[in-house]
Amino acid sequence: MDAYIKKIYDMLYSPIISPYNLLENAKLENYSYVKYYTNEIGLVAEMQCLIPGEGERVFYYQFDKKDYLQIIYQKTLDEMEIIFSREEAVESSKREYYSSKPDIGKVC
Repeated sequence: MDAYIKKIYDMLYSPIISPYNLLENAKLENYSYVKYYTNEIGLVAEMQCLIPGEGERVFYYQFDKKDYLQIIYQKTLDEMEIIFSREEAVESSKREYYSSKPDIGKVC
């Protein structure tokens, strides 16, 4: 299977990471906590960790109701910084695929 097609497929149909995988982070020395709560989209995993040279950070992993990771972000006082977006990953993978196949879309 074409690597680009597999990447697109995985972004559309794979959970990527599960909420249960993140629980293991709570055992790591640089993590202060991992907690879970629900919102209208699904489950949120909130994790605080110490990043060397940067200090304490809080990351949020938003899962949908099927426990598929949708977005990872961190909040600061002024803004929300998106670290990962499934939607953007799908679009980026599609662009990569189409740019690798210059003859797609040409009609004979």
